[in-house]
Amino acid sequence: MSLRIDNLEESKPCIIGFDIWGTLLDLNRVLEAIAINMAKRLNLNESHAVKKMLEVHEAAKKIRRINPDISSDVLLETSKKLLTESFNIPLHEVDEIINAAFHGVGKNVIYEDALQALKTLWNMNIRMGAVGNVLFWPSKYTRILLNELNISEYFKVTLFSDEVNAFKPDRKVFLRFVELMNSEPQYLIYVGDNIIEDVGGALSAGGFGVLISRRSNKKIIVPELRVALITNLTELIDVYKTVCLVKQ
Repeated sequence: MSLRIDNLEESKPCIIGFDIWGTLLDLNRVLEAIAINMAKRLNLNESHAVKKMLEVHEAAKKIRRINPDISSDVLLETSKKLLTESFNIPLHEVDEIINAAFHGVGKNVIYEDALQALKTLWNMNIRMGAVGNVLFWPSKYTRILLNELNISEYFKVTLFSDEVNAFKPDRKVFLRFVELMNSEPQYLIYVGDNIIEDVGGALSAGGFGVLISRRSNKKIIVPELRVALITNLTELIDVYKTVCLVKQ
């Protein structure tokens, strides 16, 4: 990391929170790695296995969405059970396959714009953290990956749903994150790729919600509504400057 510099303008004590999967890390790469490992072990067609894996992932997300009071332990068990039933494979083998996928996914799992944005924001002395939901694997897998990618050092706090027994968009997750960051909800800028779980959750907690859509071609920042749309994470710097920097 390069030496951090002080901001030249006075700023509010803003903090930035990041969703992990789909925002910092490419979830599809991990899901595909799991599916390919499934295909090799079960002698399946790889493209068919990937298609089935994506279908199971959507089914598991639906269970999480329509059962907001489900515990993290039950959700992990339920989502892995969906995998065992879909691929007709024992539970202990599912755990082995997921573990192998995480160890083999490689550094390409991080989005290029994510790494650039983290470095720039860190150099601006902005306090950052990450908040993630869990589904097929517990948070320890993701923590290990963040460490291996050398990006966990950018975060003052990393918080996962299996640690608070609540899932985004539940405001409890965001309020707990703000508390751990020793801040207040009005100073939170939270960015993610899901309009409901990330933007909606941040807004419900009193924060500023930012949607990252790499398929979009237009950046929009609406301070009055406390929302923004960005096309890559480096544009988060513009959001910070608009929301947090005070003109002198």
